[in-house]
Parts: sequence; structure tokens; C-alpha cells
Amino acid sequence: MKFTVAIAFALAAAPAMAQPQQTVYERGQVWTGTGFQERTLVVQDGRFIDPASVLPDASRVALRGQYVTPAYANAHAHVTQASQASSSGYTDVGVFYVWNPNTVTLDERTRSFFGSPGQFRVKVAQGGITEPGGHPEKLYVDVLGPVIYGGRPREWFLGNAFHYGRTEAEIKSSLLMLKRQGADFVKIYLLRSEQYAVLQNDPNAYGAKGLNPANVPFLVQQAHSMGLPVIAHLETAHDLKVAAEAGVDYAGHLPAYGGLPSDPEAVRLTPEIARLVAQSGMRVIPTYALANGGDQPNASLSDEVQRTVEIQTENLALLRQAGVQILIGTDGFNQIFTEAEHLVRENGLSPHAVATMVFDTGPVLFPERRIGCFEPGCEADFLVLEADPTADISALRQIRRTVLAGVELPRPSVVP
Repeated sequence: MKFTVAIAFALAAAPAMAQPQQTVYERGQVWTGTGFQERTLVVQDGRFIDPASVLPDASRVALRGQYVTPAYANAHAHVTQASQASSSGYTDVGVFYVWNPNTVTLDERTRSFFGSPGQFRVKVAQGGITEPGGHPEKLYVDVLGPVIYGGRPREWFLGNAFHYGRTEAEIKSSLLMLKRQGADFVKIYLLRSEQYAVLQNDPNAYGAKGLNPANVPFLVQQAHSMGLPVIAHLETAHDLKVAAEAGVDYAGHLPAYGGLPSDPEAVRLTPEIARLVAQSGMRVIPTYALANGGDQPNASLSDEVQRTVEIQTENLALLRQAGVQILIGTDGFNQIFTEAEHLVRENGLSPHAVATMVFDTGPVLFPERRIGCFEPGCEADFLVLEADPTADISALRQIRRTVLAGVELPRPSVVP
């Protein structure tokens, strides 16, 4: 009896178990994958839960007339420092997920910053695979080296910002090094591969050439055997064909992304190449706004840029007709809004089609995560917009709330 009484007193004195904190987002227009539908969402412990489980004391946020979308992603970005400033530069504009397809080697401690509470999620390729004198060797050694890296010699960058892949043995060695360095995926370089034999020993092609196309199938097979997807830098239609035939997973650019070469036909796709890309399952990242120097709303296009845009538009039409999935990435310092608006304004895609590309990019880049969805168990990473981006693509910029892992991030007073 004394024991029973003691237990009763102990239980009475113990603090009540804390109730989970819940936030109810009421009656927003929520993205379904194809459009918007009014729904009420409940968030607990960083995930969506069944609305029937809501508690009486849950916090409530009225969203009627506002648009709830998946967080954005950038499939091709190179400025991803492990810092609060860098992270906020992305999350402030709604970008929670980033792929960096070439960087100097980032160690495990640095990479652990990415995805820590409140920070953006980043996957890195570490250094890409090329050949001596190929891109991006000149960029790192001669351009970035003196300005950013204290004039370090080529030897410091080799095995760090870039790797060589001239032979099967060298390819294996480079891939093993990348695996040890913690690469999440592999970047390879194809530049005018139809002219490889001419460019290989041409001193004027320093920084403007890449891998032997004959070695790419072996490289891709080896990377896949290590569990590493492959993304390809490419310039021409032939480069894209080589990549698709080899089983490359992602095209980091599309031909005509950076203007027209002396032979514009080199960057013009054919229906056969588009079908080949579709059959291979490759996803493509156009980075087409680069052709206009990042693009400016309402800016008139020069004659050269207009000709480039015409080929871009034809290429995109062929790829979309073939069923190729298009992702959003920028390269350079552009924001994803710039790319999305270029695809609508200059390339003639509908706001609905481009908004869908924006929302689908994150789940493709981070397939191991339950993101881009609003069902129970999905991660509560989302944005609240003031207007419908499927009607006006510029509404992607009109972000009212950013919620990362169920936590609302502070909005900056001025959004870049």
C-alpha cells in the first residue's frame, strides 16, 4: 500500500509530457503537382502530418488567397560557401537545394554545414574530370588562381579543382579519388567533341576542350558502379549525343547556352538527338539565360542574341516533344527567377510549364528526401507566394514566407 501511494505521489509530482508543437496553415492554394488546390496543412516536427491529428492549441496561420509551393532548387550553381551569408543568399530567394558541379575539394567538416538546421542543402561534385589543358583548367589556374587562390600552381589544382581522365587507368584513379573526397556526383567535360582529334594538341584550344568522347562510356559505367551519377558540361549537339549514348544522367547546359559558334548548326539539335536523350533518361539543365548575359526584364535583344534564342527555342521544343525532363539551374551568379523568366519570355514556354520545372527540380536532385510534396510524412520545406506563378512566372519572386524543416525563416527587409 505504501509503495502504491508513493508511486501515485511521484506521478502526480512529475511534469506532464510536453505536447508536440503544431502549426496549421489554413486554406492556402497548395501545389498538387499539376496545379493548385485549396487545402489546410499541419506541420509537426519538421514534417506534414494528417490534418485530423491537429491539437486544440496548435498555432494557426491564415493563407487564404496565397500560394503554397515546394521550395526552389538550383541544379547548377558554383557559389556555395559553407557560411550563413551564402546559405541565406539562397534561402532568402526560396532556394533550399543546390547542386555545385565543380569546386575545389570541400572536406567533410565543411560539407557538414550543408543541411544543418536552418541552412541550405548542397551536393557537390568536387573537381570535374577533363584532360590536360581542358576546361576548367585555364579557369582555375589562370583566371581564378591569381585572384582568389593566391596564385597557386597548377599542381595544387590538379586532383583538387579538376582531375584528368585520358586512359581507363587514369579515369579509375580519378573516380576513386573523388569517391574518397566525398563527391556526391561526377562532373565531366565535353567541349566540341566532334573536333577532339584536332583540338587535343592545339595550343590555341587551351581551356576550350575536354575529354576524348571514346572514353566517356567507360567513365560513366565506372562512376555508376560506384553509385555516382554523372553530369556533363557540353557545348555542341554532338556533345549531347555523346553524353546520351554513354548514359550520362544530367546535361549541365544545353547547346546554344552561351551564344553561337562560328558554325551555328553545331548547336542545333535534331529530332533524332532529342529522342536519344529521352530514351537515355537524361535530365537537362538549359542555363539559357546566360546567352543574354543573365537577361534583364524588358531588355531588347541584340541580333546575335536573338539568333541564339531562336535556336534555343527550337532545341527546347524538340526535347519537350520527345519527353525530356527539364530542370532549372543558372550557372554564374544568376538567380533561378532569371532563368525561369527567360524560358517564358524568350523561349516561349508557358508559365505553367516552367513553374512545374522549378517545383520538380529539388526532388530530382535529392531523391533520397521526401520533398516537393505535401502529404503526411513529407518534409515541411515550402514557400508561400503572393500570386499564382502558373499564370505569371514573375510571381516566383513574390515570396511571403519561407519554411525550412517546419521552421519559418525570417524574411529579409530587402530581397535581392
